[in-house]
Amino acid sequence: MINIRGISKSFNGQLVLDRIDLDIVDGEILVILGESGAGKSVLLQHLIGLFRPDQGRINIGGVDITKLPERELLKIRKTMGYLFQQGALYDFMTVAENAAFPLREHTRLKSKDIKKKVDEVLKLVDLEKASAKYPSELSGGMKKRAALARAIIMDSKVIFCDEPTSGLDPIRSKDISDLIRNVSRQLKCTTVVASHDIPNSFRIADRIALIRGGRIVALGTPRQLRDSEDPFVQEFIKA
Repeated sequence: MINIRGISKSFNGQLVLDRIDLDIVDGEILVILGESGAGKSVLLQHLIGLFRPDQGRINIGGVDITKLPERELLKIRKTMGYLFQQGALYDFMTVAENAAFPLREHTRLKSKDIKKKVDEVLKLVDLEKASAKYPSELSGGMKKRAALARAIIMDSKVIFCDEPTSGLDPIRSKDISDLIRNVSRQLKCTTVVASHDIPNSFRIADRIALIRGGRIVALGTPRQLRDSEDPFVQEFIKA
């Protein structure tokens, strides 16, 4: 369970998150939807400890990560995977080397065990035939798959995805959304997605949090949001 209470954050005097309260249930896929600049990605980055709030707390597994020193926070991060918006793959590493990087940095596994794990994960994201390719040789969708492989390689209990369909055409957007849902179900992990992709979000989410002006203005299942009588909710989802 992830518990967010009263999170606020300002940058250069501009309020980006405004007293956010949110509970994320173990094993669910929660999508944070909102307009550009609404605070989706900033909230996501708080959940992995890349930002610290001006006020409020974030409990992950009963631990308030907002008060942890960097060394203790690193231990928590090892249980998380983060899919960056642009993938953030290392250009000088192959797909297999990118996927293996967290294992080499944070475990004492032998090379043969690392290779076995990488092979398993690349098969899961349908990239086993691209293991020797470099990022420059990959399509946009393949880069997202490679980044997802790296995000889950440590058997992550929580996966955070920042705009996973950004820059993809509608077919590839659907493919990567389906992959995130299937991987989340297979690994039985909690998945939090920040997105502006309304159709795919409504397809894969267990619940959706709609954020506006740094505040959550609607929270519920896709059906509950579709049935909402709030004018902004209806305007947003029909846009």
